[in-house]
Amino acid sequence: MISIQALAILLLIFAFGEVVADKTRAVLSTTLVIAVVLLLMFWGGLPADIFNTAAVTGIAMALIGPLITSIGSLIDLAELKRQWKTVVIGFICVVCAVALIIVVCPLMMDRNMALSGSAIFAGANVAALIMTQALEAKQLHEVGAFVILMLVTQNFIGIPVASHLLRKEAQNFLKTPENVTLYAAAAAAATPEAAASSKGRKLLELPPVFQKPSMELAKLAIGACLASYLSGLTNGVIHYFVVALLVGILLTELGFLQKQSLNKSASAGFIIFATTMIIFTNLAKTTPQMMLGLLLPLVICLGVGVIGVLISGAIIGKILNVSPYLAITLGLTCTFGFPTTMLMSQEVANAIGRDAKEKSAIESYLLPKMVTAGMVTVTIVSVLVAGAVAKML
Repeated sequence: MISIQALAILLLIFAFGEVVADKTRAVLSTTLVIAVVLLLMFWGGLPADIFNTAAVTGIAMALIGPLITSIGSLIDLAELKRQWKTVVIGFICVVCAVALIIVVCPLMMDRNMALSGSAIFAGANVAALIMTQALEAKQLHEVGAFVILMLVTQNFIGIPVASHLLRKEAQNFLKTPENVTLYAAAAAAATPEAAASSKGRKLLELPPVFQKPSMELAKLAIGACLASYLSGLTNGVIHYFVVALLVGILLTELGFLQKQSLNKSASAGFIIFATTMIIFTNLAKTTPQMMLGLLLPLVICLGVGVIGVLISGAIIGKILNVSPYLAITLGLTCTFGFPTTMLMSQEVANAIGRDAKEKSAIESYLLPKMVTAGMVTVTIVSVLVAGAVAKML
């Protein structure tokens, strides 16, 4: 197989995964579809070195840093401040779930699987990227397969539980008529003009002539280089990817990076393709027998993680005067993230609201909290947890 054939096959698999995810409204995620298709194709004779043949592995390794730096440009510190209860609940729920997995699961399964599974429970693709690279370096191929299995199946645990609890929260919300009036008015006031903020020149903001896609990509690479250097100053104690996330947030606040910088670099599609596909390199070494052997550890890890969120969500919700239904759901966003956080809020609003006003009010109440929680758990906490766990392997 020549390189363009290998690249074409991987691109087609990735595109097919995105189409299925879109048609199923993310019930079947892109990563799930890619994993199933690749696994079946490897078992059917697809060359195990297809990633190297397509030249995806090397370029993807270089692009992970800029990708995580760009994630920092998505984080709105002002919105996090407004939704501080959501931030606290999401953070505490995920940390407690991870801690419970790390403490309890090694008693019933392989320690490295438990550690790696805890990082994946905390988030999604970015955590999987960090863990995949750490496991590959240690030649822990079976654990790498477990990471992928955990990544592609936890949606089926988190989504139904969160959806049920969010419906309960919406029903309780409607029991107070003042809630409908207040949040329906808030939704009507949230016009683009009202949301627009005054634009002042930031400290490191470059003139408009430099705001070109090529320049934005270069700035992301510069940010990743800075993160690599700063991580080196700690002798790797603070993981390079953790520093990249923090550098991305800082450079965006200072104006050096634009908001949503990856999209503005005109390279988001390829970067996401490359960095997503290398998550699945361990599938080439995965046998049917190995997959069957991973099912029990998977159930244990997911079960313990969900229990951790249930307990911590109920407790922290009580402390912060937030209903346990909502608090637990905010914690469970770590298992699915965006856009499911948005879609779930809209679907619950449409299902529970009895008229347009109620539907608008429920969505206005739930959507900012769910999206913010997903940002905190999947984007921030998962990177911090994965960076720490990678050092523990």
